[in-house]
Amino acid sequence: MFLAYWEYCMTIKCYMIIYEKFFTGGKLNYWKKRGVESLESDLIFGNFKDAILFRSAPGWHIGQLYKAARADAAYVGFYIFHKPCLLLRDPNVIRQFMIRDFKNFSDRHFAGPSQKDSIGMRNLFGVKNPVWKYLRTKIAPTLTRNKLRQMFPLMMEIGTPMMEYLEKQPAVRGNAKLVDVQELSYKYTTDLIASVAFGTKMDTFHHPNTEFSSGVYKYFHSFKRMVALVTVFFMPELVELIGTKILFDFSFARKVFWSAMENREKTGEKRGDFIDSLLQLKYGEQNPVYKFEGENLLHQSGTLFSGFESSSTCMSFTLMELANYPECQDLARQDINQAIAKHGWSYEAFNDMKYLDQVIAEALRLHPPVSTIDRYTRQDYRISGTDIIIEKGTPVFISLYGLGEDPKFWHAPEVFNPNRFAENNRDMSVYLPFGLGPRMCVGMKVGQLHAKVVLALLLHTYEIWQTQEHKSVLDPRSTLTAAGNGINLYFKKIVQ
Repeated sequence: MFLAYWEYCMTIKCYMIIYEKFFTGGKLNYWKKRGVESLESDLIFGNFKDAILFRSAPGWHIGQLYKAARADAAYVGFYIFHKPCLLLRDPNVIRQFMIRDFKNFSDRHFAGPSQKDSIGMRNLFGVKNPVWKYLRTKIAPTLTRNKLRQMFPLMMEIGTPMMEYLEKQPAVRGNAKLVDVQELSYKYTTDLIASVAFGTKMDTFHHPNTEFSSGVYKYFHSFKRMVALVTVFFMPELVELIGTKILFDFSFARKVFWSAMENREKTGEKRGDFIDSLLQLKYGEQNPVYKFEGENLLHQSGTLFSGFESSSTCMSFTLMELANYPECQDLARQDINQAIAKHGWSYEAFNDMKYLDQVIAEALRLHPPVSTIDRYTRQDYRISGTDIIIEKGTPVFISLYGLGEDPKFWHAPEVFNPNRFAENNRDMSVYLPFGLGPRMCVGMKVGQLHAKVVLALLLHTYEIWQTQEHKSVLDPRSTLTAAGNGINLYFKKIVQ
């Protein structure tokens, strides 16, 4: 922990050196000179001091900047150290950037202007154009409805050790067990990543100390990854300066992945997992833009790594909200039980759980797993209807916390109300948990299925609630949404 903190301090020092050398000289007047409204800034940290020092969660902090702006401001300038950034606030402006002028904003700010080799960057989540466009045409077909139908039995299979693990937990209050559902979700997701993305069966619930399970545990929890995330999302210049040693070490995944690939090629076995799809891509027609060979194959597993982490967060916070809104929990359980009575524990049953879809959508509004959308301005850009020029290389952000909690767009936004997403009530213009435009998440359906499987298994069997003494708070170190003190809920088995 001390070593990781020391590395982070050195990271901050390097960043300050960069800006002393390249970005001093009135840079905090950048937006004022261009006629763009901006937020009052710290002389050293700009508007990002609390996030840089991990006093507040970086993604949540961007949401606070959104709220600090004038209520009707379409966009506002801010600074990360002395780096000028633009925060979009108006749905029409957001659509202009993300859809109509997508060509100029097709790249993410994530990881900087050039790509470093990393399982977290060299995949659909992080790559730049033209690689991104080509890669999407190849990865999207691996996540179709038919592919999900093949993955579904693997998801259900992992549910068995999860339910056995829960059954063995001791009662602490009457017949109720106290369970950290964030940890429960992480364990399930570890096994799901192993099975679907790496073609290997694990049982983290009962054998958490394997190299892979321990490696994924560090991936979810380690301070070094917290540092890596805040760096690649908000200060990617440091990756250029320091190199990949600042990034998280995925060597534990490399070993498992190549073992599975080699075994699958020898045996010809088909499991309906992502390894099957990657082998098809490996032996299919290749394009010099991006060849499916060598480490590029491993990097693609990072797409599911990131996606399943997001759906794990979704189901943890969904459970938390249902624990605090028992009437919604009862309706969700009725929805689940009716679908199972009609279809059994089948893929069709999960497609029929419409109220559960609403519950998940509302939880994502309040607790977006990736709470900030980021873009990189490829060429100088004039904001439509103005004389304002956004210079090439300027980072552009959208805060999902900001949009999701804005009373302009949502009545009583602090209240958990799944009926907002009933078919006749939907207004999706400011609901962006999966992004917007051509670069929106291709794994939306697989992530939703992942969350629904776990939620259905748990709610079918247990009643859940949360007490005041166990209320959850955001982890101030985490760029992605996570509870710093876990999400501790009481579980009581329902007499069937």
